[in-house]
Amino acid sequence: MSEKIPRLPDEHLGRAREIVADKRTKQKCKVCYDRGYIGANQDNMLVPCSKCVDVEGVMEGWRAYVAETPALKELYGDYFEDEEEEGTDEGEDKGEGESAGESEESDKG
Repeated sequence: MSEKIPRLPDEHLGRAREIVADKRTKQKCKVCYDRGYIGANQDNMLVPCSKCVDVEGVMEGWRAYVAETPALKELYGDYFEDEEEEGTDEGEDKGEGESAGESEESDKG
């Protein structure tokens, strides 16, 4: 957790809300008050409701949005590239064993 994640610019929150709304599995939810997200974390990123939203689907949609948005790709591209490359070559060729281990731990929690 020593690595600081850049704060999400406010102009991208609208698209994040759309992605969450598209991945809702229930229409009524008392946990998130039918919004699909609990709120925003300290990095200005939405926290999807795990009760009524397909969280994995949200992550896939967000990865696609980051990949097609140059400003976000510059900020967050490294986080998603590490995950994709771990699946193919397990990150050994990059020599970034510490960052790969940190991303695995954050995926579990």
